[in-house]
Amino acid sequence: MMSPIRTATENDVARCAELLEILFSQEHEFTVNAVAQSSALSMIFRNPELGRIFVAEIDGVIQGMVMLLFTVSTFLGRKVALLEDMVVAPAWRGKGVGTQLIDHAMDFARREGFGRITLLTDRDNEAAQQFYQAQGFSKSEMVVFRKHLDDETTLNKSESDTWMCRECGYLYDPAEGDPESRIKEGTPFVEVSCHWSCPVCFASKADFDPFL
Repeated sequence: MMSPIRTATENDVARCAELLEILFSQEHEFTVNAVAQSSALSMIFRNPELGRIFVAEIDGVIQGMVMLLFTVSTFLGRKVALLEDMVVAPAWRGKGVGTQLIDHAMDFARREGFGRITLLTDRDNEAAQQFYQAQGFSKSEMVVFRKHLDDETTLNKSESDTWMCRECGYLYDPAEGDPESRIKEGTPFVEVSCHWSCPVCFASKADFDPFL
């Protein structure tokens, strides 16, 4: 199906943040933080030199999005882009919306003189890898490294905060996370998805209190 693809505006922050919640709940390295996601989206909308966000709008509702962040390659001597946060609402997957978003982003990059688009996806997400390969992307031999630059004092304090389930007494320890729910070690409770539940009694995240 054909759906209108357009450049997103700051009026779309709330819906784009909802789509990012869907995306980050599926990815191993990320957890949902609605405040952080909304802040980042607004930063891009207010500073178009940083990038563009494109959305697929169907019957007046945004059902997909993709982002291009801008940088420069000294090797190519040209502008290049990072493709980030490609997501389609579950009900609209497999209907060509993702392909339209990618095509739109690539057409924009060509018109603007970009020399390359780079993206990352989970190593075990074979469906995503097949999708991107079908769009003409190829795997790189490069290895990704990251270092978070948060203040260590703040980070350590956040990671030491333990929360207790009111229903059964289970303690969520950020140092351990919840591997069975794909919440990695060192994840502060505030960054745990609102859809997460107690692994013992299945109480909701809202049923937890700080354990002092």
